[in-house]
Amino acid sequence: MSGGAQNVGVTSRAVTAGLGAVYVAASVVAPLVLKTTPSDLDLYFWPSAETVVSGHPLLIYAAHLHDVYPNANGPLGLVPLIPVAALANALGWAGSLAGRAALAGAVVSLAVLLLAYQTVGLIETARGGVRWPLLVACSVLLAPALWIGVLDYGHVEQPVELCFMLLAIRCFLRRSNALTGIALGAAVLTRTIAGFCALPFLLIPPATGRPRASAMIALAAAITITVVMAPFLVADAQAVTHSLMTYRGSLPIGGGSVWIIVRDASWAGAIRSGDVYIGAAVALALVAVTLRRNPTVARTPAGLAGLLTVVSCCFPLLAKTVFPYYLLEPYLFAVLWWLCRPGNALNWRAVVPLLLTIDVFIVKAAQSLPSSSWGVVASVVSSCVVGGAIGLVTLDLLRTPDAAMQVPAARLDHRRQGVAAVQDARR
Repeated sequence: MSGGAQNVGVTSRAVTAGLGAVYVAASVVAPLVLKTTPSDLDLYFWPSAETVVSGHPLLIYAAHLHDVYPNANGPLGLVPLIPVAALANALGWAGSLAGRAALAGAVVSLAVLLLAYQTVGLIETARGGVRWPLLVACSVLLAPALWIGVLDYGHVEQPVELCFMLLAIRCFLRRSNALTGIALGAAVLTRTIAGFCALPFLLIPPATGRPRASAMIALAAAITITVVMAPFLVADAQAVTHSLMTYRGSLPIGGGSVWIIVRDASWAGAIRSGDVYIGAAVALALVAVTLRRNPTVARTPAGLAGLLTVVSCCFPLLAKTVFPYYLLEPYLFAVLWWLCRPGNALNWRAVVPLLLTIDVFIVKAAQSLPSSSWGVVASVVSSCVVGGAIGLVTLDLLRTPDAAMQVPAARLDHRRQGVAAVQDARR
């Protein structure tokens, strides 16, 4: 019997490795076939990566000092691209849109596979086991927001950012406060908008009687960000400040956003310069109200994932311009909120990640003709969909008791023993 279990384990690992190789291959081939126009990868991230390869790693923001759109993410977002740029230069592919996108796809696909593995692991920890791990992994690997974000828009940093976010979730659940802060800091250094997702991590500890934990998380995150960014600020403070802080205030109101209906109003300037702060304020209020009304949600992986879904939705809800890849973070957290609960996964909560997936295509339609009447309608519909997702998750968090969000301890121990027995048999 142990021999049969061992054979099943070997077969399972072989199938998993084979499917992973197919996914990497697809990530390489897709750009070679479909990449025809420049994306953010080519316009903003690639010049910064080339700056690193050429020997000036602290000047990665200088290339777009006077541009409307700069490289608006932290330096860790370039980590997947640096070896790609070096290899592309060696192969003579640096000038090929498709060639460098294919190389980037190969590297980023590894981060996506890690992200899928982390997602399955978190759900397995919360539920005590996952019956169909491949299906759960596919909910990440095949997410339209992910493929559109990486292939169409070239945002190769998002999977890396989300890997750090899931690491932060795991550390937070284990009450490793310093490591949680470091992971959050790394996420912000990869993609600046990850700052929205820090709110639940900072507000949950005081709501559960652990204010020192919140201070430790904030301090560790601040130190991480300061240590990494200090050399860049010393080397080129003007370009860093423009790229990461001030550039956004000069951008117009665009497609995908509900604000498009007031873009010609006399007070639209307040939206152009303060949309991120409005979104952050709404996210802060929603988390604070939820924790005050039902602090027990903070004790479970599903509750934490639900709060992260809410705060990450606030950015595409209130940003002055919305792109399809903005919905990747809300989608992933919604999948965790849905699947981290005990019981049958076929329930109404599956509607939220489905709605966010549909909204990816609504936003893409709104971006195609942002100033047309159809573009305006699509923008408003998109905001309604995201607002609906926020409402559904928030109501669920307010109404669901702690006991309904976690597997009973006895059953969890039983499942873990079963998993351990299978692993021992495989060895």
